[in-house]
Amino acid sequence: MDEFLSGDQIAGFIAEETPPQPKAMINTFRAFGYNLQTAIADIIDNCLSARAENVWVQYTWAGADSWVSITDDGTGMSREELVQAMTPGSKDPQDDREEHDLGRYGLGLKTASFSQCKSLTVLTKREGVHLIKRCWDLDFVNQEGKWFLLDYLSNEEFSTSLTALQRGTTVIWEKLDRLVGNAHHENEAARAVFLEEFEAVEHHLSIVFHRYLEQKRFKLWINGRAVEPFDPFLKEIEATQLLAQEKLDHDKVKVKCYLLPHISKLSLPECKKYKTDLWNEMQGFYIYRNNRLLLHGDWLGLFARKEHYKNARILIDIPNHLDHDWKIDIKKATATPSVAVRKDLVRLGKLTRKSAADVHRFRGNQLMREGSVSALSLQPVWKVSKSRDDARHYVVNEEHPVVKELLEKDYVKPTELRQLLKLIGQTTPVETIIQFHNEEPQSHERRDVGEEPDEATIKLASRLYKSLLSQGVGHDIAVQQIFNIEPFNEYPQLIEYFK
Repeated sequence: MDEFLSGDQIAGFIAEETPPQPKAMINTFRAFGYNLQTAIADIIDNCLSARAENVWVQYTWAGADSWVSITDDGTGMSREELVQAMTPGSKDPQDDREEHDLGRYGLGLKTASFSQCKSLTVLTKREGVHLIKRCWDLDFVNQEGKWFLLDYLSNEEFSTSLTALQRGTTVIWEKLDRLVGNAHHENEAARAVFLEEFEAVEHHLSIVFHRYLEQKRFKLWINGRAVEPFDPFLKEIEATQLLAQEKLDHDKVKVKCYLLPHISKLSLPECKKYKTDLWNEMQGFYIYRNNRLLLHGDWLGLFARKEHYKNARILIDIPNHLDHDWKIDIKKATATPSVAVRKDLVRLGKLTRKSAADVHRFRGNQLMREGSVSALSLQPVWKVSKSRDDARHYVVNEEHPVVKELLEKDYVKPTELRQLLKLIGQTTPVETIIQFHNEEPQSHERRDVGEEPDEATIKLASRLYKSLLSQGVGHDIAVQQIFNIEPFNEYPQLIEYFK
């Protein structure tokens, strides 16, 4: 095989230079897969790289004229630096970065912005230097077919925030075609969606930058309201457990395995604060790069998400020089564990998931299994059995003292029956059923609703039919009513007994 030519040698074969067409390249930039949350987070990365102490996110609903701005009090830029920042691909991803730098490709400002808007304006100033500005208007670039940066600001009021600072930068998004399109400002449905999107943005930023906010490395404001950090590991909750912590890949990767407490251990305000309704989606690995959360609520293709693992969360810290090994994408929203740590992550994942499953096994009602109970055993209200075809069935335990006492009576008072029904409802083994269903879904799916009704079901349906007839209800109406009642609706063959 011939050796590769050197740069000097291959230069002799140059034929043409083929720069990308602006329109085609811009549309490519717009299709990188950002959403509003990840796009704004990417802009804030630049603010932190500029050592900002405060970041202000502003948004205003005005239909098609709605806008978003992100202002910081960081170092600001010179004219040359501003032009470079506005130039696509202005940084080599293979260059060494300062430890605090959250960027990589030199594309974030442009791709994040273009994913949401068609007009991107950046204002910046350094201490003691006048404010300068540059603007990308994609409609104009498409019209001219040239990469023309503009020295343009649509409204001088956009410079007010920056004018009040000694230094800093403001990023302005207008023509928000992806977010609001051509919606009229009085379109309440579009306005509601716009506001919901920014509620999601606030939560996203509160978790992505929670370490920065906890360490008071900067303050973040959205429309004048301070964003509070959201700690996904509930470290301030005493019942949260740190199961294991290790260093991998020659101590470059740090891992901590957390087991969150059962929801019953949290107060209602804590459940709301920590969004327990979303815990199933939030289980998994949490990858941080320079204290910035890149990816969360994902098992990285190593495991499947299941309900009984929702208390399992694993923290992974990586430095920015491992971006290539972990395949960090431009959006900083996806990652793939390196070969060096994959086996260890599987091991630690299994450990954490097992502990999470044990939490639900312990908290769930312990069901009696047929043939395994002695007189001194725990007597649950419910018991479970498996049929020969591995179908799992749940029935009330007739040996339970309360149930047994009522069964032995010749007459049961309505109040006693109500108490029993309340007991049965309160002890319904929801968590155990979920556990079984996640581990062996086929054991529930195998239950055949088309099978023959048992003798007890037939007698109960027949008694109800006769009762309805005695009340003056006609045959057809009585049958119709019975077949609207569970479980009789599952057995059409009961019609044979209604005579």
